[in-house]
Formats: sequence, structure tokens, C-alpha cells
Amino acid sequence: MKNLKDIFNNAFQFLKPKKNVVSNNGETIKEKHSLKDDSIRKLLFAFVGPAVLGLLINGLYNFVDRIFVGRFVGADGLSAVTMAFPVTLFQFGFILLFGSGSGILIAQYLGEKNHEEAEDALGSVVAGLLVAIIVFTTLGLLFYKPLLLAFGAEGTLLDLSAEYLQIIILGFPLSFFLSLEFTCRAEGNPSFPAKLILLSCLINVSLDYIFMKIYNLGISGAALATIIAQAVNALFLIGYYVKKKSVVPIVWRKVRLKKHIVLPIFSVGFAPFVMDIAISFQNIFANKLLLTSGGTDGVAAMGIIFGINVFFMMTALGTGDGMQPVVSYNFGAKRYDRALKTFKYAVVGVSLVAFIGVVILELFPSQLIDIFIGDEDNIKKITKIAIRIFALSIPFYMVQIVMTRYFQALQQNKIATISALLRPALFVPIAYALNALYGLIGIWVAFVVSDCLAALISFVFVRTYSIHKLKVSTATSLLTE
Repeated sequence: MKNLKDIFNNAFQFLKPKKNVVSNNGETIKEKHSLKDDSIRKLLFAFVGPAVLGLLINGLYNFVDRIFVGRFVGADGLSAVTMAFPVTLFQFGFILLFGSGSGILIAQYLGEKNHEEAEDALGSVVAGLLVAIIVFTTLGLLFYKPLLLAFGAEGTLLDLSAEYLQIIILGFPLSFFLSLEFTCRAEGNPSFPAKLILLSCLINVSLDYIFMKIYNLGISGAALATIIAQAVNALFLIGYYVKKKSVVPIVWRKVRLKKHIVLPIFSVGFAPFVMDIAISFQNIFANKLLLTSGGTDGVAAMGIIFGINVFFMMTALGTGDGMQPVVSYNFGAKRYDRALKTFKYAVVGVSLVAFIGVVILELFPSQLIDIFIGDEDNIKKITKIAIRIFALSIPFYMVQIVMTRYFQALQQNKIATISALLRPALFVPIAYALNALYGLIGIWVAFVVSDCLAALISFVFVRTYSIHKLKVSTATSLLTE
């Protein structure tokens, strides 16, 4: 009974009030957790819990958007959102580049008691975001249609995807500031981003209903709901720093690009950035193959799978993101045993979620498909087969994402980048070969084969490089006990 009570208390650590501690400069600040001394299980519940919850709620936008689009626009609408998805992934890659890279550096600097460098890192990421907003909003608005044509969209599919994507790009000036979720978690406040994502999800779902059901705005309504919800989240994050509620404040004279800070941010954040960009190209390639082998129905089926898969993807990303501050801080503090133990628990956690996910998808594919689409028998038939095959890839890619994030947290950036590239790099040749041999089914099988190989190679990296470089005598026992 006591163990159950401890688990329950740990699971809701992020809801507990903050305690006052004294910072290096003598000022009293709010801190929730000791990354160096609290138990690893407690810290993982406290950091991974809200990170996963936040991303799951974020994934709910995608899920709900696809339901509304499927119900009120139809199969063409689902295909259009799927065609535009690589561009949104591309933007999210840059959010990860700035946010994840600076977050890990900030956590490590705080572990080293280097508050000045932490402020420099935050100032540099804000300056970098301002540059990225100007560049990507301008280029996006100029070239979104040629991009969609290059992706293979044409006719009605091109019109719908362009209508959706143009509005999404107009939201870039605020949505890029979602990078601050990572810096907020890095300083020991994981609950605030989670609460904001919950708020923005409620806004998104409500506006989906208003714009698409009541005002009949179609696919434009889905895009508007998304950018408004993201804007609310971003404005609260900006306010958190502007009002100096953070442990690491924005110092305006430090809001500039400093080479000795920007290069490490890019170096550390490069792995998730590369993974996201590479997956974006993987989706472009997959969409083209799907259009050839299954037409718009094949792309619509992929859209439904993305809608369902987003919950597993976000769980893996949230676990990796929540794990990183704990690993990075303890790595900076030379508590290597705690860093390894954190990784071990994270892998066990995502493995359990993956197992449950596979069981649900194998047993109830039809019920899940019916949520998204009405009387579209061919799409349902294609998707049912696809889901049951695709489900087998879930355990492999979830664990592989956590392994990549672990290397990133340790600033083993070359290994992290190679690990991040494995899945999409393996998928392209395997999908091309299996599609030529087995048609549409070969594309779904390619996801399983490439994810399995990527996970096995990443595991070899963990055993060979990570443990060897840390030189921790307890490493083998921690990974195998």
C-alpha cells in the first residue's frame, strides 16, 4: 500500500506548489525539484509526465483536426492535410533546433552553477527565433504552392492543401515561440508548458467546431483553429519570460546571436532537427508512392494513420524531452550513474506504452477508422490493412527516439545525428524496393522493417559509444538488471 501511495504522489509531482530556494546571486527563486538529489523515479514522473501530457494534448489537435476534416471536408480534405504535413514538420524541426538545443544547454549550465551562460543561451535562442520567423514566413508565403506541386499535389488536392497551408504559414510569427516550452522545462518548471498546451487544445477543439460545423469554413477553419490555439500558447510563454517569472530571465542586452552560444545550441539541437526534417522528406517520398500505388485514397489512409500514430509519437518525444533535463543536469554535475538510470526508466516506460498500443491497434482497427471517415469503403479497407501492419513498427521507433534524445542530452552530437537519420534514411530504399515488389502493402511493411533496423543500430550505439565514453562502471548492470 505504501508503494502505491508513493507512486501516486510521484505521478503528480508537477501539480505540487513550488518551494523557495536561493540562487547563486542571492535572490530567492521558485524551484520545484532538485535534479541532482531527488529520486530518479520522482523526477521522471515530474518531468516526463507533463512533457508527455503536453505533447499528447498537442497531438490531440492533430487528431481532432483530422476528424473534423474527414467528417466535414471528406477524403480529399484528409489527403490535403497529409500533403501539407511535411511543411509543418519542417517548421517543427526548427522549433526543436532552437528549443531542444538551448534547453539542454540551460539545464547543463544550471547543473554547473553557471547562471550567466544560461542567460546567454536564452538570449541567443530568442534572437535566433526572430530571424527564423522573418525568413520562414517570407519564404513560406512565396513558395508554398510550388512546394505542394513538388510534393505531387494537383487539381482539387492542390487547391485544398494550398488553402490549408497558407493559413498555417501566417501563424509562424507566433508559433515559432513554442520553442520556449523547452527552456521552461529545462529550468525546472515542466508543468507550465503542459498547462498551456491543455488550454490551447481546448481552444483548438472549440474553434474547430465553431469554424467548421457552425460557419462551414471547411479546411480553412481547421487551419485557423490551429494557428489561434498555438498563438495563445506562445503569448503566454512570452509573457512568462517578459514578466520575469522564470528562473533564467530574458536579459534584453543579451538578446543577440553570440557565436560561442549559438554554435553549441545548433550542435546540440541538430539531432532532433535532422530527425524531424528527414521525416518530413520521408513523408514526401511516402506520399508520392502512395499517390502512385493507391491514389488519394492511399494518402487519406496515411492521414488516418498519422492521426492515430501521433499519440505514440508524442509519447516517445515527450519522454525523450522530459528525460533530457534530468540527464543533462546530472551529466553536468558528474552524476553519471543517475543519468544512465534515467535513460533506463525512460526506455521501460515507452516500451510499456508501445505494447499497449500494438494490442489496441491490432484488436480494434475498424472502430478507430470509423472515428475519422464515414461511408468510404475503399479507404476503410486500405486503412485497416495498413494499421495492422504499421502497428508493429511502434515499439521500435518509440525506443529509438528515446535513444536518440539520450545521446543528445549527453551532447554526443555526431552519434545523436546519425541515430536521428537512421529511420528515414533506411525507409526510402526499403520502401522503394518493397513497393516495386508488393505494391501498396510494401509501403506499410517498409515502415516496420526500417524502424526495426534503426532501433537495433541505435541500441548498438548505446552499448558501444555512450557507456564507453562515460566510463561508468555500473553501466552494464543498469542497462541489464
